[in-house]
Amino acid sequence: MQRTASASADRGTGHHQGECMELVGFFVVFLVCMGIAKAINAMRGRLTVNGAGIFLALVAVFIAWNVFMAWQSSLPAYELGYALGRNVGPALIVGAVAVYYFFSFRTEKAHQRHVQQLREKRAAEQQA
Repeated sequence: MQRTASASADRGTGHHQGECMELVGFFVVFLVCMGIAKAINAMRGRLTVNGAGIFLALVAVFIAWNVFMAWQSSLPAYELGYALGRNVGPALIVGAVAVYYFFSFRTEKAHQRHVQQLREKRAAEQQA
């Protein structure tokens, strides 16, 4: 009896640790995408590449692949839903953070465009 309880407790601990590692993995991929975009934007000197957009595209492909693989499996509905949620859940959590940064980038880009128009307008007025 004692042995079964400890084996069950060990299995539960590993289960949660695996979920945390998947979440950390998706977060690392998100940071890599943001870093690549930041490097490209720094080289160009303006906002052109949205790292959160890159991550969201990767998440969309990952989710589509998981749905396809789940659809092909022969699992009963309740097991299928559990497996799909377990696989896609961490990607959706980090994806929610990426959506915030995606729209934040769009706002910054619009602000940058507005500031550039004001600078061009001021330069044209000073030349005239």
